[in-house]
Amino acid sequence: MGIVYRLRQLGSNLTAGPLSNEAWLEVTSVLTLAERELFGRLSFADQWHSYRVLRTLQNAGYNQPDLSAAALLHDVGKTCYPLNAWDRTLIVVGGALFPDRAAKWGQGSPDGWRRPFVVRAMHPVWGADMVAAAGSRTGVVDLVLRHQDKAGDPKNGKDELLRRLQWADDQN
Repeated sequence: MGIVYRLRQLGSNLTAGPLSNEAWLEVTSVLTLAERELFGRLSFADQWHSYRVLRTLQNAGYNQPDLSAAALLHDVGKTCYPLNAWDRTLIVVGGALFPDRAAKWGQGSPDGWRRPFVVRAMHPVWGADMVAAAGSRTGVVDLVLRHQDKAGDPKNGKDELLRRLQWADDQN
């Protein structure tokens, strides 16, 4: 990701407001009541990000229900330890300059200056637990859990959905 993209992303994180009524109606058409409660825990910036992931998939013709729900919920694990714009900047800069160290910093408990790296590494697991507890379908849970994994076998249908989710997430 280029510097201009990251600066735009930082600006969006600092200035995000609530979803529009139109966007919220679309979210409610995809998620169950329990899933909407989880979505509502996301920061405004993360809600907009997730909504843009959903719209990117829809605009490309991908409307599979589990994929749509996962698009909206893939980052819900970040609500366990919310990140501010500066935490996100630290993750990006630290990961770009020291990728191996950043991976090691993501291990352990989310304390002190390493907290953003742990949240980045662990939010898929936390999110999958949260959506499972909310009664989400197993396909949604699987996509949330694996959304940062390298996509596997191209012949595996679950991995095709994973690749689509990752593609849309990378666009946003």
